[in-house]
Amino acid sequence: MSTKINEVKSLFEAPEPYLKRRRFNINIRAETVQYFLRNRDFTRILDVGCGDGSASIPLLAAQKSLTLLDLSQNMLAIAQSKVPPGLSKNVQAINQDFLNANLQPGTFDLIICLGLLAHVDSPKDVIGKIAQLLRPNGLVIIQSTDSGGFLTRLGVSYRRILEAFGRMKYRYTLTTTNQVVQMFAACGLELSEIYRYSLPSLPAIDRIFSQRALYNYVRLAYGPAQNNYNTWPGKECIYLFAPTSRPPSPHEFAPTASAIRD
Repeated sequence: MSTKINEVKSLFEAPEPYLKRRRFNINIRAETVQYFLRNRDFTRILDVGCGDGSASIPLLAAQKSLTLLDLSQNMLAIAQSKVPPGLSKNVQAINQDFLNANLQPGTFDLIICLGLLAHVDSPKDVIGKIAQLLRPNGLVIIQSTDSGGFLTRLGVSYRRILEAFGRMKYRYTLTTTNQVVQMFAACGLELSEIYRYSLPSLPAIDRIFSQRALYNYVRLAYGPAQNNYNTWPGKECIYLFAPTSRPPSPHEFAPTASAIRD
């Protein structure tokens, strides 16, 4: 098991503080997923890095199946506890690293992957496996932080100051929006929709304001997915990718080594 995997597992094995501090953002992500999937058909869902299942469990129905995958056994247990009893037989839970998970290629027609790319060594490998697991005409909803934005660069500078004083040791893997789009293009998937916003980033802001107040701030500043505005400072990106009408080109994609790391 790689050092990165161990770090991520340790980071989320005690999920309650994260879920408490980020509930407003979890709700924003879940609502964006619901909007992106309006009028779209899917039956087999994979939620990679599922967290507490807020994004995928509401999509469950009697005729649909859901695979929940997470490194954190405790986070996975929380997600399973939220599955309606009548639908528990439709849900499979996998406590494993995504790249090492034994999943059948061409199995899923919807893959959700929120908040994972920042915690992996190789975004290219993760996106490549996602593409392999899709059925023809399958959809992907994925989230990443745009490292090319002004607010992200500001955050990187702040974290480096904390690192200098020994206050922060964990390093995130960052990618630009262009890199994410190119990686999916190389796999034959094109950007269909995007929602861009930024989270309030002042230190300890979640201790000062309620989760409802933080949620309302994001909606006021950036709008919902169906009416997204002020996108230029938005560093949090939720993408919907769908199959492209043309075959992928190997020249469209830069190697993983070019991914920007914090």
